[in-house]
Amino acid sequence: MTRPAVLLESWFPFATVGAESLCECGAASPLPPLYFLHVWWARRPLTISRAAIVASLLPVYEGIADDPELKEQFPDQVSYHDWLLRLMGIYGDPVETRKQLRKARETGEYLGSDPSGRRVRRGCRSMPRC
Repeated sequence: MTRPAVLLESWFPFATVGAESLCECGAASPLPPLYFLHVWWARRPLTISRAAIVASLLPVYEGIADDPELKEQFPDQVSYHDWLLRLMGIYGDPVETRKQLRKARETGEYLGSDPSGRRVRRGCRSMPRC
């Protein structure tokens, strides 16, 4: 019996998940490097782990295209992929945001209060500290 193809085998947003995880891993610590090691070993890249698990459980778009109810919710492959990114908590375009931040840092340009396009959650920064 063959298993159904999963989304991870056909499509994975490497650049988007990588840019998002850079923001997650950039958390500063008040601890000196030696004492920070235990925090480093205990830290998991949550965005990457979440993305890999979800993409390994979901079917490829061709697998859901036969279901009329799912076809109505996801009329094309782009809407399916966008839904997956939002499901993982990735809003906006982190790759483009990092490019804008890098350019703004070089030129000294002010980008406004939230160039990332992400939703601000309580207790979280809306912009990465890059």
